[in-house]
Amino acid sequence: MAPIAGIATSGLRAGALGMQAAAHNLANLATPDAARQKVVLSAGPTGGVSAAMVEAPPDPAAPLEDVAATLTCKAMAGANVFVLKVADQTLGGLLDVSA
Repeated sequence: MAPIAGIATSGLRAGALGMQAAAHNLANLATPDAARQKVVLSAGPTGGVSAAMVEAPPDPAAPLEDVAATLTCKAMAGANVFVLKVADQTLGGLLDVSA
């Protein structure tokens, strides 16, 4: 896999994990003992991003933050899908030229 595709794929996975955490939090708003979740991002060892889901402390403003996180993760995923699409088109163009 080309480095750019690996980086974009890791970003796409991070965005999906963020959406999963936000959806979990919003779905469990009425559940008194439900633990909140959040995603911690860090730089990957070979480029890209590493994402891990951890327990988050209770927060009264959490529903608003979860909705904002959903929008942010959607934009992140869309940007990474665009990068993968362009990388695929570029690779296809290079293969056509060299053939």
